[in-house]
Amino acid sequence: MQLPGSVPACIIVAPFQGSGYMSFFSELKRRNVYRVAAIYIIVSWVVLQVVDMFMSFMPLPDWTSRLVFVLLAAGFPVAMVLAWALELTPEGIKLETSNADTPTSRRRGDVFIYGGVGIVLLVWLWSLDWGQEAPDSGTVQIRSLVVLPLDNLMNDPEQAYFVEGLHEALITELSKIKALRVISRTSAMTYLESGKSVPEIGQELGVDAVLEGSVLRSGNTVRVTAQLISASSDSHVWADNFDRELTDILALYADVTREIVDQIRIEVTPEDEARLATPHEVNADAYELYLKGKYFCDKWGPQEMLQGVDLMRQAISVDPDNALAQSGLGSCLQYAAYFGYVVPRDILEEANRAAERAIELDRNMADAWATFAGVRYYLNFDPAAAEMAVERALALNSSHLRSLVHYSWQLGEAGRFDEALELAHKAIALDPLSPGVRSTAAQAYYLNRDFANALVEYQKMLDMAPGDPSLYFYLGWVREQMGDYVAAIELHERAVELSNRAPIFISGLGYAYGLASRDTQAQEILDEVVALEAAGRAEPFHVAIVHVGLGNNEQAIDWLEKAFEARNSLMHYIKQGAQFDPLRGDPRFVRLVERMGW
Repeated sequence: MQLPGSVPACIIVAPFQGSGYMSFFSELKRRNVYRVAAIYIIVSWVVLQVVDMFMSFMPLPDWTSRLVFVLLAAGFPVAMVLAWALELTPEGIKLETSNADTPTSRRRGDVFIYGGVGIVLLVWLWSLDWGQEAPDSGTVQIRSLVVLPLDNLMNDPEQAYFVEGLHEALITELSKIKALRVISRTSAMTYLESGKSVPEIGQELGVDAVLEGSVLRSGNTVRVTAQLISASSDSHVWADNFDRELTDILALYADVTREIVDQIRIEVTPEDEARLATPHEVNADAYELYLKGKYFCDKWGPQEMLQGVDLMRQAISVDPDNALAQSGLGSCLQYAAYFGYVVPRDILEEANRAAERAIELDRNMADAWATFAGVRYYLNFDPAAAEMAVERALALNSSHLRSLVHYSWQLGEAGRFDEALELAHKAIALDPLSPGVRSTAAQAYYLNRDFANALVEYQKMLDMAPGDPSLYFYLGWVREQMGDYVAAIELHERAVELSNRAPIFISGLGYAYGLASRDTQAQEILDEVVALEAAGRAEPFHVAIVHVGLGNNEQAIDWLEKAFEARNSLMHYIKQGAQFDPLRGDPRFVRLVERMGW
């Protein structure tokens, strides 16, 4: 028994008149089954589009869209049975008896419903790539790529350090694959908001593919969306989403690399496989402090680098066993000393301790060995230990850019110019738009007295970064040795102006004045630099180089010996630098070169 207007406790399928398939299909139409099916398809399509939209900016699991699809598919036969057995009337849901729709109202409704289905089909057909066959990952030849700057979906400028840190980490992880050439971050960053197409970028950098992506963070949950695009055809090769807790962020980098390697079917050595093994978890707070510290250290300015050092120290205090933070601290301290932002002797012990601890914690991390090499070479004047360490770094990752640059500089300063240039050209191939990387070749030419080629390289760098005072300084060195003192002085004056009278550039100008026999101006510079050194704002090396320009050889060597004791990083130029040729016959200078470890 059924109450009027109520939904029956069980569904009884009413018989229909006629027989055969035609009667069955006519009954399907009469009972609105076709219409319900069409509406269900339209609604399901809209639901899937909404889910896909939410997944693009929310850290939902990868299986969310598949789950929704399965549920919608499972609901389809249920909807068809209900459409057959029930009808919706103004009085409510009733068992199917007869259809109250007039032919006119039915046709009007059908036009809208089936028109909606047609639109869904047209959109689906439009989304298909009819212009070409789907790329076959087995035939796509991808042996080089660039990772473009990742989109910050948080729209929070304060998260820039996080997005940039992930960008560089992905590049580092991909560069571990020996058969894959990965463009380094400095060159990749030049395409931030450039508006250039993938084929244009591929042609300019000489790469086979471009990796685009975005970063979304919600608390400690991170989503990275990545898509690999062929540079020649501008077609998608692969795309995927990766969700991880911040503690598993190292696994995320490895997963992205592994998926790309699988898609392009590149040769992977057993060593590569070992490096892609499941990484360990990290302390989320320490890792975030590390990313912030690296972000500031890479800015190279005095305040930024000192802030970066402090953040690295905080990361280590949170997690003393964080190899990345230990390596980052050692590297940041070494560069801060190189640029004169800290007194080398004051940070020597801390830098040594951090570099050694990083290797103890992870002997398979190229960054740790590169940091050890830098600290041993520039702060301890131990080129033998530095060479051993940087060779170990390159054995672990032959495309490790910092190691290539360091080793090229070290070999050039030791007089091994062919080897230095070979490494310089490899580094430039990985980061062609970085002035700092191009300086490796320029310096090797300069130290080898090939001033014509050095001039060409430094001019290329100046065209890339016209606001960098160091490039005017180095160009001034070249012009001096070519005898063009007027041009050299103009370049040094420009460097002093751009740097707000930094001591290194003031001393370069004083040296040029001395060579040009403008002794009064050179002496004024000398007095200024001596006063700065006494106040702890300049290094003994800066005083020494002005004395060299003035021809005060004895005083120059006196100050160079002080520079050695102070561990001034610029002392590495004395073995091959043309500026020091007037001192080479002095036994004191010869002994000083020997004490440098060569």
